Amino acid sequence: MMKLGVTTLGCPNWTMDEILTNVKAYGYDGVELRGIGPDLDLTKSPHFATDAETARTRRRFADAGLEISALDSSVVLAQAESAQRDAALQHGRETIDLAARLGVPYVRVFGGGDAMRHDDAEDLVAAGLAELGEYALGTGADISVLLETHDAFSTGAQVAAAVARAAHPRAAALWDLHHPARHGEAPAESYHALAPYTRSTHVKDSIAGGTYCLCGDGDIPLREMIALLRAGGYDGYVTLEWEKRWIPELLEPEVAFPQYAKVLREWLGE
Repeated sequence: MMKLGVTTLGCPNWTMDEILTNVKAYGYDGVELRGIGPDLDLTKSPHFATDAETARTRRRFADAGLEISALDSSVVLAQAESAQRDAALQHGRETIDLAARLGVPYVRVFGGGDAMRHDDAEDLVAAGLAELGEYALGTGADISVLLETHDAFSTGAQVAAAVARAAHPRAAALWDLHHPARHGEAPAESYHALAPYTRSTHVKDSIAGGTYCLCGDGDIPLREMIALLRAGGYDGYVTLEWEKRWIPELLEPEVAFPQYAKVLREWLGE
């Protein structure tokens, strides 16, 4: 049975108390952490500043009946400069360490690579995934590193190729349903390319031109993609990624979160 989640990207002004209370009240099963309040970098958040604070935060989510489904890093793997690449991989390792302390199974990373030849970007992304995957394996925790369909890796075919080249058991994919559709990849093509690797998903609807909107008001074939996941036996999270942190004029989370939960619950039950 698929589970319903939401990322904190959509509620950048909420306190931890508001996250725990509202997300549960709106009918979600879990929270994907992409910053808390003003702190985008989770490894710098006071909620995880010490082992005791990390354990307290973990208990608070459990007590609220919510899972922390993933940690969303800002890691970009296709870095041409060695210093930037080293910094990105270090941030990835720090986020993996935090995931291990929290008992969180997934860390999201980006491919990047818009400004370089795709073959060169794929080389760097595959190597980075393998390196971070090996680090995750070494923690002894059950953690995988997920490459999102985004940037120069926006289609299922592009992400699947990079993950296959990484060839590591802890390297997998996050299928953001929005980006492949906007790049012209048919839902069935995205699904079949990513099916062996998909561990998590992001959902958001938009109208032509890419302006985000409420679920079902746009032209992203979300319902069809969710049906493909359901038919294929996917049992992970379907997670709303409402980009309020980046686009302040979007509807408030008090409006968008319950609306998406209601519509997605209907589709998940079909």
